[in-house]
Amino acid sequence: MLKPIHRRHPVLAIVGRPNVGKSTLFNRFAGKRKAIVFNTPGLTRDRNFDRAEWRGREFVIIDTGGYEPGPVDDLRAAIREQTTLAIEQADSIIFLVDVREGLTAADHEIVDMLRRTQKPLFLAVNKCDTAREHHEAYSSKKQ
Repeated sequence: MLKPIHRRHPVLAIVGRPNVGKSTLFNRFAGKRKAIVFNTPGLTRDRNFDRAEWRGREFVIIDTGGYEPGPVDDLRAAIREQTTLAIEQADSIIFLVDVREGLTAADHEIVDMLRRTQKPLFLAVNKCDTAREHHEAYSSKKQ
């Protein structure tokens, strides 16, 4: 059980394209099923916050909707706005990608935007369920 917050905890936002596993990772950090996880894009629209602890360090974790660069409709614009707010609130950012899809043009645009924040940025590669996928996580292109 986490202690009550008496000081400001570091804030870590999870950012990436739709359906790369952001909510699953959020639930793992939070230690409970707070975020909805399903194969349909667009389920996470608002930011989702929880306290987390990893290796004895307490922090606040933020789940975000899938960030899509380029022109968007009203719903995607609202999701992008929520993700942008999470990035602004964060002390550090996890950029989550999907090894099965490889790096996409959207991933490159997102990481360029995240780099401009000059906040600590961590790359996490998801969906490495086989030995081949694990190996592909170290490649800059899909095999």
